[in-house]
Amino acid sequence: MDILNNKQCLKILHQEKVPIHVIRHCVKVSQVGSKIAYNLLLKGQKIDVDLVRAGALLHDVSKMKAMKLGEDHAELGARLLESMGQPRIAEIIRQHVFLSQPLEKATGVSEEIVVNYADKRVMHTMVVNLDDRFADLLVRYGKNDRAVERIGLLHQQTKLMEKMIFSILGTSPEDIGVVSLGSNS
Repeated sequence: MDILNNKQCLKILHQEKVPIHVIRHCVKVSQVGSKIAYNLLLKGQKIDVDLVRAGALLHDVSKMKAMKLGEDHAELGARLLESMGQPRIAEIIRQHVFLSQPLEKATGVSEEIVVNYADKRVMHTMVVNLDDRFADLLVRYGKNDRAVERIGLLHQQTKLMEKMIFSILGTSPEDIGVVSLGSNS
């Protein structure tokens, strides 16, 4: 099965009427994810850079539609890509918010982990540190105790992903090109 190229991914985003600000976010997540995946590949990790690129470009393909319908955008997007005959991209989209299994069970860094992590590092179109990103997520989505708890769990999971990825890369998360929003950073 061929992996969708950038032109095909952008066509899908436009067909699904994804707003330009969401497309810009997806493009940035794809750039960050591809950079991480490529460097993991150079370190001997078995990872498909093109799959990361396409999965990241399409990770929010159903975000606006899901908000209107009150559905899970990751699941809705995954079903869309499955209907297009793209099961691997669908699985990346399905897991871009929550991974399907604990990181402790992971045998390596998968495409799902890279896209999930890259999405958490990109706020709108800026690469930021995890604390800044999750502070923003709390303001935007922390509407009740359950949401705050879920965001906190995601923050912890993402820190574990970051540790896993950068221990393999032998570099610092700041090497991605982070913009710090904190006044003391």
